[in-house]
Amino acid sequence: MVSGFHYDGIMSKTRQISITLPEHLIDTIKAAVDRGEARSVSAYIATRLAPGVIMDSLFAEWDAERGAPSAEVGAWAERELDRAFAEQSAHNRGVA
Repeated sequence: MVSGFHYDGIMSKTRQISITLPEHLIDTIKAAVDRGEARSVSAYIATRLAPGVIMDSLFAEWDAERGAPSAEVGAWAERELDRAFAEQSAHNRGVA
C-alpha cells in the first residue's frame, strides 16, 4: 500500500487505462454516478472491483496452504454460481 494516495476508500496509486464494457453496464454505472453513489465512473468501478481482488488473494492463499480444490469440486462450485446468478437475474427481472 502506498501512503499518500487515496481513491474512494481504496488506498492506491492511480493510473488511467481504457476498458471496453457492454452498453448496459456503462448505462448502469453512469446512472449510479448520477445518483451520487460514486464520485465518478472510475471510482464506481474501483470500489466494485476491490472486493473481488481481495477474494482472489484469499483463495490463492487458501490454495497455497491447503491445495486447490479438485476438478469435481470446482465444477460443482461453477454450476452453483451459475445457478445462483441465473436465479438472481430472474428475480431482478421479476421472473418466478
